[in-house]
Amino acid sequence: MQGNFPAVPPSNQPVTIDQSGCIYTPRVIGARVGQTIQIKNSDAFLHNVEGLSGKNNSFNIAQPRAGLVYEFKPKNEEVMLHLKCDIHNWMNAYIGIVTNPYFAVSNTMGNFEIDKVPPGNYTIQAWHERYGPIMKTVTVKAGAVSTVDFSYTGNEKPAMSAMKELVV
Repeated sequence: MQGNFPAVPPSNQPVTIDQSGCIYTPRVIGARVGQTIQIKNSDAFLHNVEGLSGKNNSFNIAQPRAGLVYEFKPKNEEVMLHLKCDIHNWMNAYIGIVTNPYFAVSNTMGNFEIDKVPPGNYTIQAWHERYGPIMKTVTVKAGAVSTVDFSYTGNEKPAMSAMKELVV
């Protein structure tokens, strides 16, 4: 979310992505600028993790055995930082990096909830791996539940989980 919100430091708890069975888990995750992101290798063989960034969050590291954990703190907001394994080309994951705590990753049914958003008018952005971002506006009233429904027509730009972030 961009706007005039009270400064809230990022969580001290790291966000973790695991490489297990040559799959990134979770495939889509959200994190804050400055929050520690851990990429763990649970496989007993080599992975080479590359963070493809257009916002100065890039890295490229080898993890040759199980138990290795790479940690980094993203410097800049980015929707989305693409992770891939240079050895196993089917391995892809995405990290939505934001400056505020008002974001969520949808569940398997496509539902999401963002708690404790201050009252106001906002633009919220949803991101889909294939179709990219779409935006909607929402008004948040004190003590009330606000609902935003996103749907893709299939005609959006080619870009399965979704990252949602409020943007003022």
